[in-house]
Amino acid sequence: MPEKRPQTSKLLYLPWIIKHLSYYLKLNTHILKKGVPLKEILILKYPFWFKDAKNPPLLSVDITDACNLRCIYCNNPFFPYPRTMMNQDVFKALIERLKRHPVSRIRISGGEPTLHPQFDTMLKEMSYYCKYLSIITNGQWQNPEVNEQLLNCGLSFIELSMDAGGKEIYEKSRPGADYDLFFQNLKQLYKLRNQYKVDLIIRIRLMVRPSTMDKEKEDSRFLRQFCDCVLPQHILQHPETPSQEDVFIQNSILQNSLPVCTVPYRDLQIRPDGLVPLCPAKGCAINPEDRIFIGDIQKDEILDLWNAPLLKQMRDAHRNRKGEILKLCRNCHYS
Repeated sequence: MPEKRPQTSKLLYLPWIIKHLSYYLKLNTHILKKGVPLKEILILKYPFWFKDAKNPPLLSVDITDACNLRCIYCNNPFFPYPRTMMNQDVFKALIERLKRHPVSRIRISGGEPTLHPQFDTMLKEMSYYCKYLSIITNGQWQNPEVNEQLLNCGLSFIELSMDAGGKEIYEKSRPGADYDLFFQNLKQLYKLRNQYKVDLIIRIRLMVRPSTMDKEKEDSRFLRQFCDCVLPQHILQHPETPSQEDVFIQNSILQNSLPVCTVPYRDLQIRPDGLVPLCPAKGCAINPEDRIFIGDIQKDEILDLWNAPLLKQMRDAHRNRKGEILKLCRNCHYS
């Protein structure tokens, strides 16, 4: 009998959402107070309920694809070198386009964004052209001044990612990571946020494996001392990593069916070199032949990129569940 593989479904998060309803209300109230229109919040969560947005509800900006960790479930360690830091020409082009077409929400990611030597000044500049600026980080900065920089660069939301299961599992899953350093940075960040009364939310994304599901509640209770919320996320099988054990597998991959993907309706990504992929999965593929780009922020306007013919074709295909372009999405881990 074949081995039964652990599956993942968004329905698994339903009890968690019900339990943390007060947090979701707090988060969305926070976003609304910052000026993000309610319709854009709803489109970001439930895009199939609405017509396609005229502007990108979320602009994801990767200011670097360099990372200081080699997480075994991530394809970043296998991405070709040398790594890219967004240079001033690309950044200036991005700012000029944001001046003409501001967006409601910008998310800073990578790689590890705090590795960029100008990350704080870049974030501060971008904060002028959006209503809600957020960042995803692994919390492994060596310089304690980064805590101050994160609190003074216009951010509304900071998400730190870590693994459930304690120090040994965390450091084994993330070669290069220091469990004690993570907590040192987290505690100091939370302390300074409260001390300075900075209006931002701190969230922990807790990465959970099948073998650590029994640790999720205990770890979440402990972590909530140092943040506003803990969000568990299943570690999914990534087709471009050699680590295929002790991970969840999406139903669409097990069934070899098309995933229900909301990314094309809510997210436009800018890579460190300025290139804009069809979707994040097509921007960071290890094999160059698997990468698909729809434009360049140094040449194209944000609205033109968001309404690029290939991206609109992808949206129409997912909405109608048919179209030749959907073959690109089969067995995708990202949706």
